[in-house]
Amino acid sequence: MAKTTKKKKQVKPVSIIVLVLCSCIVLCIGIPIIKEIIEFKQNKAEYTDAVSVRDSQVSENEALQKAVDEGDEAAIAEKYAREQGYVKPDEHVYVDITPGT
Repeated sequence: MAKTTKKKKQVKPVSIIVLVLCSCIVLCIGIPIIKEIIEFKQNKAEYTDAVSVRDSQVSENEALQKAVDEGDEAAIAEKYAREQGYVKPDEHVYVDITPGT
């Protein structure tokens, strides 16, 4: 009878080293790229927020400039004073303290 022997294919140490080396290279390049992508998305969100704040400030500045050009400084001063809680001397302020409102 003839013996049938199966030889197992052995992995050469050189191929393991090449595989590990390639994996290290991919990790060393991939991780910084992923970090940059995440940072880019965060910076883009911050930029979008800053642009919206700037746009609202520009529109407010235009409204204030229009009021100043029309000579309505007293109305502007009164508006900001009321926002700070000031009232006119003979004015009565009532505050609704009922619950649920």
